[in-house]
Amino acid sequence: MSTKYLKRFFKPSCIAVFGASEKENSMGGVVIQNLQESGFKGSLYAVNSQGYEQVHGVSCFKRLSDLPEMPDLAIICSPPESVADIIRGLGASMVKAAMILTGGLSIADGDSSQTLRDEVKEAAKPYGIRILGPDCMGLLVPGHNMNASYSHVNILKGKVAYVGQSGILGTAMIDWATGQEIGFSHFLTLGDGADVDMPSVIDYLAQDPYTHAILLQLNRVDGSARDFLSAVRSASRNKLVLVLKNDTFVGEKSGTELAPGIHDDDQVYDAALRRAGVVRVETSDELFNALETLTRMKPMRGERLAILSNGTGPNALATEKLLEQGGQLAKLTEDSIAQLSEILPSHWNRSNPVDLNADADPARFAEAVRILTKDKNVDAVLMLHAPTRLAPSVETADQVIQIARKTPRNVLTCFMGRATAIEARNHCNSAGISTFLTPEESVDAFMHMVDFHRNQDVMRQTPPPYIEQNTPNHVKARELIQTALSEKRDYLSHAEACSLLDLYDIPVSNTYYSHSIDEIVQHSATIDSSVRIKALHKQNVYPFSYDHQGSQRWRDIAYDLYSATEVEHATTQLSYRLAESHSAEEQMGFCIQQMKRGFQSLQINVGITRDPTFGPVIVFGAGGHTVDVLADRHVMLPPLNMALAKELIRQSRICQIIQENSYRPEQDIEHICQLLLNLSEMIVDLPHLKCLEINPLLVNKAGLLATDVAVSLSDEEGSLSISPYPEHLTEEVTLKRSGRKAIMRAIRGEDEPNHLEFYNKLSPQSIRLRYFYSRGVPTHQELANWTQIDYDREMAFIISVPREEDHGMETLGVVRAVTDADNVRSEFSVVIRDDLQGEGLGVALMSKIIEYCKGRGTLQIIGSTLPSNKGMQNLAKKLGFENSFNVEEDVVDMKMMLNSPTEDWQKIRLNLPH
Repeated sequence: MSTKYLKRFFKPSCIAVFGASEKENSMGGVVIQNLQESGFKGSLYAVNSQGYEQVHGVSCFKRLSDLPEMPDLAIICSPPESVADIIRGLGASMVKAAMILTGGLSIADGDSSQTLRDEVKEAAKPYGIRILGPDCMGLLVPGHNMNASYSHVNILKGKVAYVGQSGILGTAMIDWATGQEIGFSHFLTLGDGADVDMPSVIDYLAQDPYTHAILLQLNRVDGSARDFLSAVRSASRNKLVLVLKNDTFVGEKSGTELAPGIHDDDQVYDAALRRAGVVRVETSDELFNALETLTRMKPMRGERLAILSNGTGPNALATEKLLEQGGQLAKLTEDSIAQLSEILPSHWNRSNPVDLNADADPARFAEAVRILTKDKNVDAVLMLHAPTRLAPSVETADQVIQIARKTPRNVLTCFMGRATAIEARNHCNSAGISTFLTPEESVDAFMHMVDFHRNQDVMRQTPPPYIEQNTPNHVKARELIQTALSEKRDYLSHAEACSLLDLYDIPVSNTYYSHSIDEIVQHSATIDSSVRIKALHKQNVYPFSYDHQGSQRWRDIAYDLYSATEVEHATTQLSYRLAESHSAEEQMGFCIQQMKRGFQSLQINVGITRDPTFGPVIVFGAGGHTVDVLADRHVMLPPLNMALAKELIRQSRICQIIQENSYRPEQDIEHICQLLLNLSEMIVDLPHLKCLEINPLLVNKAGLLATDVAVSLSDEEGSLSISPYPEHLTEEVTLKRSGRKAIMRAIRGEDEPNHLEFYNKLSPQSIRLRYFYSRGVPTHQELANWTQIDYDREMAFIISVPREEDHGMETLGVVRAVTDADNVRSEFSVVIRDDLQGEGLGVALMSKIIEYCKGRGTLQIIGSTLPSNKGMQNLAKKLGFENSFNVEEDVVDMKMMLNSPTEDWQKIRLNLPH
């Protein structure tokens, strides 16, 4: 996730284009012409071994060494076989950024299995040169007057950054956006992604003040899924992020590697993008509409939509689409209804959606829009227009535009038709008003914004209080896994799998095991109800082992056996079937359980699987011995908290079944949530756990009960895509003055209520010294950003002690450090409660954050404080910081070197001699 040298791509002062000529099909020639036409103000050169004097009026040189100056950015359009040598020459000349537009580098290099792309990466490695591409379309930065691409048109200046993986789709987007008068702050495609990857670019754009939204076109996630999600989650906290995820494979997906138990990897991508707080669009049409929306829409006030049209047909289409997608129709106030009644026929419907009637003229449209934008129950207005002689499209557009410009609410327009509607839509485009072709597209665009805010709300939900887990049992669980791995097994036996669930407080049905039919019959006599017998063998010991009919695993089970004769007959049949299909070494005997089908039990399938891209995921849905267990399977990335667990349950039809049939739905959902949290804890604790399936998990009046479970293992540790809570950083400290025992640990989302209480106990002076200005009570969104942090990117440690009155915890102080993407600098801040000065909290917290940053390889830790804050300055000096007065900012800067830089670019960033 490094952004070093990316400025050389986006803001170069000198560019050299390799392989440029004036031939008709010269890609390099097109790039030079585009740079000239975009008004690039820096130095521009062409390099071509043919020895041209000029290319389109730009000076051309035969070799890199002949250039009067070395470029910040080299653009390579040369033949594939020459690219690696060009990269070596650039590296030797200390050029640090190269963009490769040349394609065809994925082919093998001669007789070697190594591709030309691999050779290019090897050539760049010794020099630290960053490479964008190969096979990218280039990049466009209107704010820097730079069109360094082979695009057929330039782009307008705007506030949206576009990052794609497909060059051709990128050129189509440019053409469409130019026609719609939509601009971009940055536009680039990554091509083959040999070096500069999407997380790096997202990090760069997230810091760019001129980029307000980011639109990603994604075929697949290359490299680290954790880096990708971390970058997207960070960007989405401050900017709107939309993603078009394409299907990587065309035609049959037989070659696609899927996680066990997942029939479509799109499920996992959906879960990952939701967890990152972004909105996914499914088609290129949706992408264009999403770009229209996020470019022109004002900040969202809410999701209550008012719809109006000059006919019931368009209103019905829009309303049906809105309700189908879970949108919300605004309920108009009586005042609005009264005002509308003055301009509408007496027979109007007096509700939302509003039918203006076929005789509506432009003035009626505009007045109705004005009234609806003043309604306190309306957050946005959608105006649908069908052209009539009384309401010409252009005149209607012009009058509605005047109203839309004056309101803080969003007004979306839809001018249906073509002949006269095109000019009306053009007027809206020029005025910066969102406009669409159909009612359905209009609602889709509005719902993209709603989905974004809903995802953000889910991401920022305050989790309930944290419950300490049973850590001694977790140690036993790790020992259980290690024992199986030491025996060269990639699975747990049924008995071991049940023991694993028991260690994580998941209730399991009492089970008896035996290889003997006679013993099974004898044991069944001790059970005072019907029994269930399962034949155990090498195949069904693995989770998610379904055949194409979905019935393979259920052929190994006999149900509802009451008498000893039934038990003997069923077990004998299972034994014969086992002998026919499995060798003696693969047979593992039988298990017998009491039947638990009664009490109106609901059957659930829940477990863990490992995705090739995103690592461990939790699966949840309907269960039982039916073919359709995959039809209601939903996934979520761990680690989970209670809010996320409830969201996963809400996605499944299980939630509705519980709400409709349980006499205690809240308690049942609470129990299932706790089980999901236990599975999440299991993933973090047991990295060698590959898959786990509980099917069925019974939910009834008695609570939860797992009746069948299977567990598989892997020698390779699973890597979570979202950094888990760093429990290992927790330690006990003793307060210096009072001698009280306190806990110092990383902050978590559950701390939000305590953090607000802590903030409210700070004096106005402490708040001013911490934030450099007086401020009010923080909002929920601010508190969520402070407590629900990405541990890969920032760290906050708190010190807390037990509260005597309610056995909860109260926060005494907090220290925070935010590290840049290159891990060069980390900026700290610290604040202690006023009534606890002298307890040694400042030293303890600062020492902790310094130790943490140093351990993760950060080079320098920095901070700033007001000149009047002598206490902070003295603490910094005591800990080894160098303090200096910053005249420009009127603050005292505090700096400490933690690790020595090893590369020149690090020394440059730190202003050190190199």
